[in-house]
Amino acid sequence: MWNSSFLLTALTILMSISTAISSQSPLQNFLTCFSHNSHASKVIYTPNNSSFSTILNKKMYNKKFQTPTTSKPLAIIAAKDASHVQATVICAKSNNIQIRIRSGGHDYEGYSYVSDVPFVVIDMFNINSVDIDLKEETAWVGSGATVGKINYNIAKKNSTLAFPSGICFSLGAGGHYSGGGYGNLMRKYGLSVDNIIDAKIVDANGNILDRKSMGEDLFWAIRGGGGASFGVILSWKLKLVQIPSQFTVFNVKRYADEGAIDVVYKWQLVAPKLHKDLFITLQTNIVQIGDGSKKVVQLNFIGQFLGTVERLLPLISESFPELDLKNSDCFLMPWINTTLFWYGKPFGTPLEELLVEGPPSIYFKSKSDYVKKPIPKRAIESLWKKMIEGETMYMDWNPYGGRMEEILPSQTPFPHRAGNLFKIQYFNNWIDGSPKSIKRHVNFSRLIHKFMTPYVSNSPREAFLNYRDADIGANHPSNITKFDIARTYGRSYFKENFERLVNVKTKVDPENFFRYEQSIPTRTY
Repeated sequence: MWNSSFLLTALTILMSISTAISSQSPLQNFLTCFSHNSHASKVIYTPNNSSFSTILNKKMYNKKFQTPTTSKPLAIIAAKDASHVQATVICAKSNNIQIRIRSGGHDYEGYSYVSDVPFVVIDMFNINSVDIDLKEETAWVGSGATVGKINYNIAKKNSTLAFPSGICFSLGAGGHYSGGGYGNLMRKYGLSVDNIIDAKIVDANGNILDRKSMGEDLFWAIRGGGGASFGVILSWKLKLVQIPSQFTVFNVKRYADEGAIDVVYKWQLVAPKLHKDLFITLQTNIVQIGDGSKKVVQLNFIGQFLGTVERLLPLISESFPELDLKNSDCFLMPWINTTLFWYGKPFGTPLEELLVEGPPSIYFKSKSDYVKKPIPKRAIESLWKKMIEGETMYMDWNPYGGRMEEILPSQTPFPHRAGNLFKIQYFNNWIDGSPKSIKRHVNFSRLIHKFMTPYVSNSPREAFLNYRDADIGANHPSNITKFDIARTYGRSYFKENFERLVNVKTKVDPENFFRYEQSIPTRTY
């Protein structure tokens, strides 16, 4: 087969040139090794290339990592096919160079493009095909394909098929799915990983494996355990889901100082228990009213129902009358148009907006929590006061229940299933990029997180992998993985599934080649 012949050729080349390049630097050795790929000059960018900074910053959404002092890769490999990924793995491993894998660039702590040891970046954005089989109701998607592109292509083929995933158009399939793939269809269909039926990955030896050849343990691990600990995800096979032709969406706004506390408390009780066709998230942010001198907490009850307004309103009236949802609040549209609505785009926005590269970079810090019992009104009001003081934070409270509580915590590495009322994302973003400003805002995020300690999960305090947070533990330098540190963040992200992930890692990557600050460790490290 082609894969085997490529691998044999690469290994032969390595052996033949090893003595000739022994006096060169690791980067020179890497480039010499890679140059035997016929397309090398078209995919490798070093700091000497005029396009290096453009390529590096193209998918770097957290501006905290765009500073002159932030470590830069020795090279960027903008892979165009699987052979470029194989060559990168083989040549980086033989020269003791760490690799970072970037599909969408949304890693909150920059681990897909920043390291504290010598490294190269594999950029997957060119491996972005979307091939849909309507008869099977499946799709093979490249790791670099964005959620927006995937949604767009599915809808163009069939308006009653969809795939559960996040709302941000520019999320890359490689990282988004391997971390779980959390979105507003989850109460009906589960997460992205609950609907993935095959994958292709390059392992630590440069082999290309599919589900059959990698085995069920590794296939389990990469669906929620973070693919970058185990290899380079090339593509996923998605099982598409059947959806109705029309969805209803709404956004009911309230101000905290207008008696909204009762509505929020009731939301905690009912949102996880509503019909699984109904998803109502609660977004909280700070706005200025009047002449701009008064800051208040604005609450946005943003909802989606798989069906018509006529079916929706009786459900709300029976279970959540405090919301006071009116017919005039509701809008009927196909699923694909709801993806624009959730992203805050105006009604009538062309679907081609889904193909736009992504939002501009911003300074931000994010954290997450899981809530298992209602937060007291008193604590919520105190939280709102702190948010007003900080000014720049908003929160998403995303309800569980429905399909999410039907799936066992061990079915995928993503363990946060039954027993959770909702998940919190704390998202603090700001404009001033000075070191003083960054420190102040990061510390404020930590203060809010600390305040919430009595009201969220504990032992461990759970966190969502795709809302990466270095504060829960990270290995520095990243080429040394300390098991006790890894256990701390591993238990927060994966709970009991951490131990199985370690076992898989030890089996498929015993030398711990694929590692970063929060990677899965092997038993020997």
